[in-house]
Amino acid sequence: MLNALAPILQKRLDAASGTFGASIYHFQSQERFDSNADEVFFAASIIKVPVMAAVFDLAAKGKLSLSETMALRTEDKTTGSGILFNLSTGLELSLRDLVVLMIIESDNSATNMLIDRVGMETVQACMAEWGMEQTRIYNKLAVIPANLQNVNTITPRELTDFMIKLANGKIVSWKASREMIDILKQQKFNDAIPSLLPTRDGQIGELPTYEMAHKTGWVSNVENDTGLLYFPGHTFAISIFTKDVTDKPATKRVMGEIGLDLYNALF
Repeated sequence: MLNALAPILQKRLDAASGTFGASIYHFQSQERFDSNADEVFFAASIIKVPVMAAVFDLAAKGKLSLSETMALRTEDKTTGSGILFNLSTGLELSLRDLVVLMIIESDNSATNMLIDRVGMETVQACMAEWGMEQTRIYNKLAVIPANLQNVNTITPRELTDFMIKLANGKIVSWKASREMIDILKQQKFNDAIPSLLPTRDGQIGELPTYEMAHKTGWVSNVENDTGLLYFPGHTFAISIFTKDVTDKPATKRVMGEIGLDLYNALF
């Protein structure tokens, strides 16, 4: 399936402005499409995916509980995406709620609180355990001073491989993998890979045309999206990352066109 689609996908990527990297895996055929898949990209909020997994890993090992709470401090509040910056200091939130905010609202403050709780070294060790050699975490989100010598990095291949493991219940445990996928399905930012897919919203009794469990990430010249894309009878692990972007709407449209290409090839 992907083998036949590869020339179309590559043509889209070649025609796009900026630098694209993509890695797509179709579970049913076990076919894979990789383009610039080992290129290192700036992680932006994609790094929140392994942070989530590290939290679940420590919970599985009994080193923390997802129900334990942390109090929001003034120094935890950081700018960028999210809502905690606007909420009251002293607010108590469970680790589970912080994970949900980190993923579905891309909350930077929640992310930094979780990094403080589990430790950056723990996140890095978990990523190494899952085979992520080029995915690196050096900094919290939107915090100054940052590690100016290093930035958080990702590659399309490593995140797609992570998503394959997640779909197969191999990240932490089957139960934890299911819980993380359920959180990723609640993603509020859907303007990249799934943006052009047809929907049946409001049609009672109709099954949805797709579901996507994913995480987006962006900064000034970066648009990233990674996750699991579900169609009836078909599942894809997909990562599309970019850099040197000059036209963000056009970049997100290319990502959406690739999502639509996958749909049209099946239905």
